[in-house]
This record gives sequence, structure tokens and C-alpha cells, in this order.
Amino acid sequence: MPAHLELMSANTTSHIAPRRTVSNRIAVAALQAAGSAGMPPETFTARTGIAAQDLIDINGRIDGARHRRLVELMASMSANVERLLDERCGLFPDFPVLGNLCLNASTLREAIDAFITFRPLIGEFDFLFYKETPEWVRFEYIAEFAPGNCFQALANFHVLATLIRAYDGAHSTVFRVALTCSEPRRSRTPGDFFGATVQYCAPANQMQFSSAALDLPFSKYNAVLAPFLLEQTQKELQRVQQSGLFSARVADLVRDIIAGESAEAPTSSSLLTQICERLHTSRWTLRRQLQVEGLHFSELEARVKFEEACRLLADTRFSVAQISEQLGFSSQSAFTRFFRSRHATPPVAFRQWAQIQQESRGWI
Repeated sequence: MPAHLELMSANTTSHIAPRRTVSNRIAVAALQAAGSAGMPPETFTARTGIAAQDLIDINGRIDGARHRRLVELMASMSANVERLLDERCGLFPDFPVLGNLCLNASTLREAIDAFITFRPLIGEFDFLFYKETPEWVRFEYIAEFAPGNCFQALANFHVLATLIRAYDGAHSTVFRVALTCSEPRRSRTPGDFFGATVQYCAPANQMQFSSAALDLPFSKYNAVLAPFLLEQTQKELQRVQQSGLFSARVADLVRDIIAGESAEAPTSSSLLTQICERLHTSRWTLRRQLQVEGLHFSELEARVKFEEACRLLADTRFSVAQISEQLGFSSQSAFTRFFRSRHATPPVAFRQWAQIQQESRGWI
């Protein structure tokens, strides 16, 4: 592993930047923390733009704009630190593919390298720096959003410390943690978990520990299983990175225009015109770039409209006629035919099913 390694989104030479995203499991944890602080789900959705439908799929991702609102909300609430000190480590149940790979490394060094390499599976809006000397290892965490609040740093250090201790047979590793924020109110102290008093109001968010055990063989390493776990993790990362394609950005623009406050619902032609204007490109160029990814604009438009139809049916009280109009269909019957062609059930039946699912899941 290099002496200084930074995790950040891959750069691109294209004039259109890839879309960065965060796992919706982060939003689920934030929702639970907000609920424990007395915030109802409706308020959480209003403040963040993240609705119940966004949290059902455990492989779902949240876009940058809504993630920023989520982080700002949690920062304003002084997020419940107690949750971050729970012995349950979010890396393993919420990200099993990444957890399995990290827990089956030949050495701690290899486990840390795997975590840093595949950390975009969790999110792509923060930065983790690694520095090593013969005596110690140091991580530094920088958040892109709400950098003055250290709850994100504390959560990341908790995950790292839990992983590192899995390679320490005696579970005695002591972590010296420094955080940029002031000491939060709580009944448990982070120092109890990390094994040393946490320093607050520090110039940087850092966690340091001894490097002595970095290259010791891990007794539970399964060499036969290792290549399969690596392949699985690489495939999962590739899936996540697909959301950064040009088509994903076009889909976001279609979604934004549909949800806009225009007095007149956009037609397919006006949608295409507005998207080209926002991307400062021609129709020919847009269609050519979509074709590179094996898509046509009409297919992308239909997919987004179906996703929005599902969201509106599940999360709002709009009538089917209102949803039909907002999505730009000429009539309610045309919308119903479109919906049934993709789901095999009419919109009303889907709404009833979605409500039952939400009730059985306790909102999520």
C-alpha cells in the first residue's frame, strides 16, 4: 500500500462529469437517528427529499443533491452519537459484499487496502487519507458536505476500528482519535470504544494506531474463497459505477423536468429540447452518447416515467389522473396502458400493494 493514499471519485476527461452517489443504507441509518431524536418520517422526507420508496431497495443509491441535504440535516441535529458507538458495525450487515472481502484478507494491511479500494460502495462524497510509518498508521477523514461536523468522521473511524480489531486476536488495539468538532453530549464516551480519550477541537479528523500487526498472517484467512469474494466485490463496484454514466445524468434531468413547477407537462419533444439546453449539446450529440451506452432517449424517458409513476403512487396522495398529467400523458387511459405494459397491473393495484409493503416494513 502506498505511504499516502487518497480515496476519491475517478476523474474523467469528458466535459460531462460522472454522477457520484451514496448508498441509501446511509439514509436508512440517518432516518433511524432522526426518528430517535423525535423527527417524524414526513419531516425527514420534506427536509431531505428522500422518500420511503428510495429506501426499499437495499442496493439503492442517493444522488449528491439529496445526500447534501441529508448531511446538513444530521449536522443541524447533532446526530445521535450513541448509535455510532453501538457494537454493531454497519460495514458488515449493510454492506455484506465489502464486509466479506475485508474480513477474509491474508493480513490486516490487505484488509485495509481492500476497504479503501472498494469504499465507493458505501459512498463517494468524502475522502479518506492513509499514512504509514514504521511505528504507526494514521487515517485522516475529510467530509465534502458539512465538514465542520464530525459525526461522519466518527462513524468512519468506528467502522475502521471494528475491522482492524477483527485482525487483533486479543481485541486490544488502542486508537488515538482526534476530531475537529467540540465534544457532543452523550451518556457514553467514544474513548470507551477506541481505548483512549478522544481529542476534540483538533485541526483534523484523524485516527492513529500501532502498525506492528499490519503484516501478521491472519489465521482465519480462506485462500480458496478469496478470489471469489474479490470477483463479487469488483462486480458490485462496477454496478455502482454504472450510475455515473451519461445516461444516468440524462435520467436525472428528465426526472427534474417532470417534477418541475411548469404549468404545462413536458412532451417527449420538449423534454429532449430542455435536456439539450441544460447540457449545452445538440440532439444529435445527446442521442449519439446514449447510443454508446446502448440506449435510446425514448427508452430512457419511459424508464424514468415508470420509476416516477411508482414513486408518486407509493409516496403521494395524487390521484391517478393527476399523476398521468404530471408525467405528460395525453389521458389517464394512456397512462394506465403504459403502466400495465411495464408492471402487468394497473396503477391503482400497484398503489395498494405499495401501501401494504410500507406498512409491513414500518415505513421503510
